[in-house]
Amino acid sequence: MPLERICSICLSYMNIDKMLGWLRCPSCGFMKKEKTSMISLQEMMGLNKYEDLTSELQANAQEELRRVNIFRGIYDKPMYVNSGYRTVEHNASIGGAKNSSHCTCQAIDFKDNDGELKKYISENPDILEKADLYMEAPESTPGWCHLQSRPIPSGNRIFKP
Repeated sequence: MPLERICSICLSYMNIDKMLGWLRCPSCGFMKKEKTSMISLQEMMGLNKYEDLTSELQANAQEELRRVNIFRGIYDKPMYVNSGYRTVEHNASIGGAKNSSHCTCQAIDFKDNDGELKKYISENPDILEKADLYMEAPESTPGWCHLQSRPIPSGNRIFKP
């Protein structure tokens, strides 16, 4: 039995959840991602419906996921989506940037409370080029890591918003 399938709360065996790539403890309800799980469209969309997007936004979402999952495969650790696609209205209500890549399905923020993800990128900067992604500067994103597929005019893989 793989250790990742043991609940860290109550030590019960965890089952695969209906949400692909997630494990759920039947005893206490604790959930975690499987080590090998990729980022899903459902995670990127949050409460929004993919079917409601224009064909251009759907294409952007598919490309963002393709690149992020290349990154995820190289990184080889679970990644948790903080924020993916946002409507313009939702983005404005949370104080997001006016031209946010989240509104065009070209960005995902990942939880990074301990800074491990940003540390990995700083130690392996070629991962951004391999996945064809751009990252907001670590000092601008406390507690999360912003990865986007929309190119930056400067061409820099790490940029200040």
